Amino acid sequence: MASDGRRSSESCTSFLDQGRSHGALALAVLAGVLIFAGCEAVSRTAPEDEGTSRPGSATEWTELIEVQNQRLGLLDHFTTAGTITIDMRDEQDQMQREQADHRIWRGGVSKAAIKISKIGSTLVSAAWNGPRWWIFDESGDEVTLRVRSVGSSATDRGPDRLLAPPILMAMIGFVPFPVGAPDDFVSIGGGFRFTLREIATGTGTERVVFPGSLEIRVLRPIDGPASVRLFDDSGIEVARSELTKVDSVDRIGSAPGAWPRVPHRIEIRRDRGERLVMSFDAPLAGGRISDRLFDLEAQIERSNPVQIDDVRGLEKE
Repeated sequence: MASDGRRSSESCTSFLDQGRSHGALALAVLAGVLIFAGCEAVSRTAPEDEGTSRPGSATEWTELIEVQNQRLGLLDHFTTAGTITIDMRDEQDQMQREQADHRIWRGGVSKAAIKISKIGSTLVSAAWNGPRWWIFDESGDEVTLRVRSVGSSATDRGPDRLLAPPILMAMIGFVPFPVGAPDDFVSIGGGFRFTLREIATGTGTERVVFPGSLEIRVLRPIDGPASVRLFDDSGIEVARSELTKVDSVDRIGSAPGAWPRVPHRIEIRRDRGERLVMSFDAPLAGGRISDRLFDLEAQIERSNPVQIDDVRGLEKE
């Protein structure tokens, strides 16, 4: 914390605004993984197999949501590590490639965290806990923190555009399906396609809704989503992900036949050739995950940020 104890949004000069050397990499990583605004919209075109589609049945939808939501239940406590490779344009519009390491934790239906590091040094850590999420810039000499509400206007524009772990979870297919079938639910090419007009997770007091909509393609229900297209509130496509190399995840306390399946390779694409590829190495489900990862005050104590932006929004909640 700053020596004078002040928490000021005006004084925040983290890499999210400045773009320092390590910060530029970390911002690129988070921009690619978590999709911030300022990127050009991806052109929306009709799928090539549109002519082979037919309306999905109520029975098919019931089977689909049962498999997906059971799968997510088995992944309530999920961890993985791996690498992230980013192809992204710089300020001179030149394509640059960077590589970093990541770790991801999912602590339930409304808790997730991600850490991005390079050569053992943390660049960025972010977490989501219910209606709010936060991001620590740890790339410079001084740690800075931003706190946001999941559905706040602060996530609609600017460098914070959807820098939220809930969006990351959705883009890698960790999103529950609603009880009622979407209006555009169709069977297509041996699989299914539909749009979630409301991006929501959790139930009861844990239910959280965040901005945007998702078009999801499922090839095999047991594998979960095979591709996800993310749209903003106006219907403009922001990014798309392709989820491949699906394999089982070791789950503590379950026999191998009951292990859930997840993609081990995630490719997120944006316009102008920008691309991000993420690997999942040795993912594990059912293990113990520290609650401190999802405790903002504990993370503030750990990182001792000198600047905290928008903490007033946190105090009002």
